[in-house]
Amino acid sequence: MVNIDDINSLVARIESLTVGKCPNRVIISIAGVPGAGKSTFVQRLANELTTKRNIKTEILPQDGFHYYRKELLTFEDPQLAIDRRGAPFTFNARKYVSLVKQAITKPYKDLYGPSFDHELKNPKENDISISSDVVVVLLEGNYVNLKDEPWNELHQLVDESWLINTDLGVVRDRLIKRHLEAGIAANEEEAISRVDLNDLKNAEYIMNYSFSYDLVINS
Repeated sequence: MVNIDDINSLVARIESLTVGKCPNRVIISIAGVPGAGKSTFVQRLANELTTKRNIKTEILPQDGFHYYRKELLTFEDPQLAIDRRGAPFTFNARKYVSLVKQAITKPYKDLYGPSFDHELKNPKENDISISSDVVVVLLEGNYVNLKDEPWNELHQLVDESWLINTDLGVVRDRLIKRHLEAGIAANEEEAISRVDLNDLKNAEYIMNYSFSYDLVINS
């Protein structure tokens, strides 16, 4: 277990994996509950690896694999799918797993993945580029170490699985603020309801139904 600010030791850990696997790619999954600070941490980690260690690194976030809202409306219970958007079943996990498999298949090719447009609240296709010379790919998201099919296939594809461990009280406050600022909730009452009835349910599921981690990072 390490502290999230100990970025140098985390970078060195990945660098040692690249030496051991050369010329193969290193894939690290970095999971955590909603609001744990994954995106900020992973972006910092990628920047350190690329700019200071000259290890070209790309991030493949889970967020881009949300089902489109129009797809959720075709679900057996569309209202439930909309209300629980962000739960595991509201992501196209098979599409995500498929792209990760392509990322580790040699000879490496230029690949493109979706990001998530928070303004439109839908994926933005081909917005993330993983060029053939990328050495490290960081998988970032809530469910990248989940035991459920087909998420569980990721556990077999990665070199290591990391967890960002964050106090749930801190997470709750962050998410309420985030939902208000992003316009996901119209007021504080609605934001609190969404966090308690959706985000924290997802957080509990992550903690109970994930594989064990190679490294836990305290935030």
